[in-house]
Amino acid sequence: MPRRHHPNRAGATPAQPGRISARRWIRRVLPAGRRAVAGAIAAGLLAGVALVAALLSVDRGPTAPAALPRHPAPTFTRAQARGGAFSLSGQRGHPVLLSFLDTQATATAANDPSRAEVVLLKSMNTQNHRYGLRTVIVDAANAAGAAPPSRDALINFTFDWALDRSIAVVGDADGAVERAYGVTKAPTTFLIDKRGIIRRRWNGFALAAQLDFAIRPLVGRALVG
Repeated sequence: MPRRHHPNRAGATPAQPGRISARRWIRRVLPAGRRAVAGAIAAGLLAGVALVAALLSVDRGPTAPAALPRHPAPTFTRAQARGGAFSLSGQRGHPVLLSFLDTQATATAANDPSRAEVVLLKSMNTQNHRYGLRTVIVDAANAAGAAPPSRDALINFTFDWALDRSIAVVGDADGAVERAYGVTKAPTTFLIDKRGIIRRRWNGFALAAQLDFAIRPLVGRALVG
């Protein structure tokens, strides 16, 4: 005859074999759940930090060394101060002397390197334009820590320096060209060959002799004479 189940002395039903009480289940499972939740929160926080870092890095400058010798020159198109557009890709077949200057540097600044560089750029253009050299000046307001000049200011720059019309002068109001070339100081000058490959880069003032010796082989002129 089957035995009837009788409540224990406390009036509770004993746990059946193979079953775990709710309190023991909570003690076993809850810590693991908390660890899983904590891990998910930590992963989310790390992902958020990575996203913020990525957003802060946008347009803050080149992410890798850019515009180095023996690398292709980044192409760009900009409106010229005196009308028309200058396109670097349109200069293929010609070596290009590209210089980032502080076009608005004041005459009171003693020995300003940008102002001194303009004199040498004019000389290099006069000597080599007929041999195919193309010269372009990009205003480097961002690198100089100044506000981008207006078109009128750039036009005045060409008149103040009596620049030949064969020298293109362009602005870079959004700083995109400076960033593409990794320019952080003015002046910074590049010499680009006929294939659009950077041959030389001068960070800071480039001497006349340095420019001359670098340009001559690209335009087919002898180094001596």
